[in-house]
Amino acid sequence: MKFKTGSWKSGLIAGLLLAGNTVQAIEFVQRDQFISSEAETLRDELWISAQNITISGEAQDDLFAAGTTIDLRGNFKRDVWAGGGQVIAAGRFNDHVRLFSRMAQISGTLDGSLTALGNTVKIEPTAAVAKNLFCLGENFINEGTINGNVRVMAQKATIGGKIAGDVSVTAQEIVILPGAVIGGNLSYTAPKELVLSPSVKLGGKLIRTIEAPLPARFIKPNLPIHFAFAAAALLTGMVFSSAFPRYTARTLHLLRTARGTCILTGLAALFLIPISAFLLLFTLIGLPLSILLFLFYFSLLYLSKVAVGLWLGALILRRKELSKRNLFGTLAAGLFVIYLLTAFTAVSLAIGFMVAIYGLGALLLALFKKPVLVIQPPGDIK
Repeated sequence: MKFKTGSWKSGLIAGLLLAGNTVQAIEFVQRDQFISSEAETLRDELWISAQNITISGEAQDDLFAAGTTIDLRGNFKRDVWAGGGQVIAAGRFNDHVRLFSRMAQISGTLDGSLTALGNTVKIEPTAAVAKNLFCLGENFINEGTINGNVRVMAQKATIGGKIAGDVSVTAQEIVILPGAVIGGNLSYTAPKELVLSPSVKLGGKLIRTIEAPLPARFIKPNLPIHFAFAAAALLTGMVFSSAFPRYTARTLHLLRTARGTCILTGLAALFLIPISAFLLLFTLIGLPLSILLFLFYFSLLYLSKVAVGLWLGALILRRKELSKRNLFGTLAAGLFVIYLLTAFTAVSLAIGFMVAIYGLGALLLALFKKPVLVIQPPGDIK
């Protein structure tokens, strides 16, 4: 029994469209500048990619924003994800907020939790966070009000304002501002012992944790197993690249020429595919299709390391073209860099996240990209 080459792709597209019918509308916007006025209401889930983003109106569904400058001054009913050079969160947020940026400045009101990763994270005196706060960055400053627990990992942490719950800080330098109010325990890990000002109000205990040895703090345990997985990925990548050479070539070409599109596609697929697969469980024909969609998703997630590994290896070894002779060395070099970086606990999550987005986006785009017809001169045909 034979199938046409496009039949399985058509079936996959139909499955994704069927899954999409069970979820709410999603709008994708990519432009140089995006501005939403105070009178404007954004009703659908919105994914924005722009240099400058300003939202002063109301967003009724989830918001995903990526740009150089992101100014959020409106009323946001659902989750907010924002990443870029500078993020200003000065509005009203009814759900959780997650920021990934070089500079994050929070001065608004958050009814949910706050997660902030970046170079500098500053909580202004006017800011109010109803639930927990987690920060990972170089410089953290809090002068606002936090009604939950606070966990900070930074180079320098400056803590003031009012915190209702427990505070856990790991930093090289910790400053507790005079007049700070902490309702629970203050646990810290730092080279120097912390001495509190008499004006600081601490409701719980001051607990110092001695730093663990360097390997235990920064390097994953069981490194032999970690690099055994790298060898398994190398073997899988060689088999996959040999079985699907044209698909692999298209994926590598997209990673070289359309990285921005790969990021947006990968970021969307990272969340939308599993959500669609889960919602399919509640439809009449959902269970088999849901299982297939989950298998498809996790297969591409694993192969994303192979795709990015080939791109990194070609970049490091300066290889413009891949052949059977240099494929093994190129893939081995790229995977070695990926698994070496993910062996460090401080950057493991971030590196894995970026690899998944890049690779997943490129693999999906290459899957539906039409092959280009190449005409060879008669003398070149073997």
